[in-house]
Amino acid sequence: MEKHTKQIAAVVFGGIAFYFALTQFSVLMGWLGRLLAIFLPVLVGGVLAFFLNVPMSGIERGLQKVFASRKKNGRRVRWTRPVSLVLTFLCIAAVLAVGVMMLIPELTRSVMGVYEEIQRSLPGFFRWMQESGFDTGLLETQLAGMDFQLLMEQLAGINYRELLSQMASGAGNVLGTVMGAVSATVSVFTTALFSLVVAIYILMDKENLARQFQKALRAYLRPAYADQVLHVCSLTRETFSRFLSGQVLESLILGGLMFLALSAFRLPYASLIAVLTTVCAFIPYVGAFLSCGVGVVLTLLADPMQALLCLVVYQAVQFIENQFIYPRVVGSSVGLAPFWTIVAVLVGGEALGVLGMIFFIPCTAVVYTLAREGANRRLARRSAAEPSPAEEAPES
Repeated sequence: MEKHTKQIAAVVFGGIAFYFALTQFSVLMGWLGRLLAIFLPVLVGGVLAFFLNVPMSGIERGLQKVFASRKKNGRRVRWTRPVSLVLTFLCIAAVLAVGVMMLIPELTRSVMGVYEEIQRSLPGFFRWMQESGFDTGLLETQLAGMDFQLLMEQLAGINYRELLSQMASGAGNVLGTVMGAVSATVSVFTTALFSLVVAIYILMDKENLARQFQKALRAYLRPAYADQVLHVCSLTRETFSRFLSGQVLESLILGGLMFLALSAFRLPYASLIAVLTTVCAFIPYVGAFLSCGVGVVLTLLADPMQALLCLVVYQAVQFIENQFIYPRVVGSSVGLAPFWTIVAVLVGGEALGVLGMIFFIPCTAVVYTLAREGANRRLARRSAAEPSPAEEAPES
């Protein structure tokens, strides 16, 4: 009787909540927006800790192996956790610094090269305009023949009081815009700072937090539901870890090979194209075409005769990487067939842009694995419930 009463109460309150959500949708979304703004540093810190845990765990395991002889009573060496966290941040900072050091000089050189190329091309362009019948000196003639007296009359007819009033109003609007931009920037930096602090606390005490999470699940959910939630969390962590580890290693290898190949053929902007290739390698399918196109355009501006060679070298390195390196480094790390990978990239790109193209692959792999496990369980139960041929055979 008590269980039946609880079910009726749940249906009634659920119907009331659903009706309120439909009639007060804007109010509900406002509440959710404020709630999200309050917990945004915690959510961002959790996501940041999730991704930083991949390199940090690898560094920590390496330190534990190196200093395994210093374990006492089977306990871990305590100082490896903060050291691995510091080394993770140092590695990320070093990668960013190397990328910036390689990227900025090449960008500066490429911009200056484009500027010099435009300067060299302008005389020929003007000659072509003159040969085509265009009067390039028309603007100069108009400026030279401008009536100075007419200009002074126009200046005398300006209402300076109205002009100053408009300038003051515009200055107030500009000041308000600047203050709004400064406030938004401070808010973003504050959120980023608190998110980083939250991520550090999560990474330093992740075992204790995981134990508390498991305890809460088993306390408030049925054992079967709790086990399913924990299985999904474990599968997500393992899939994303394998995907990120393989993708980072594959991107670094591809960037290094591209730099060596372009340098061997003495092609311009080798380091810039290599860094761009390393970054764009995280974007499935689209990244290779993007970095190749930019590299060919830069080479075309510097030396048009070498643009075709740059295209051939880039495609050759990309082919070698796709055929021999990518299957071994990344391969089937997420356990997803090529068809479902393409579907994940298309759906992720339409939903969230570039980030969706990257992270929908492991998400789709998690959903695919769960669906496969569920289908296998259903088929196993069905085959177990069906009678065997020996049982169906009539007795003689």
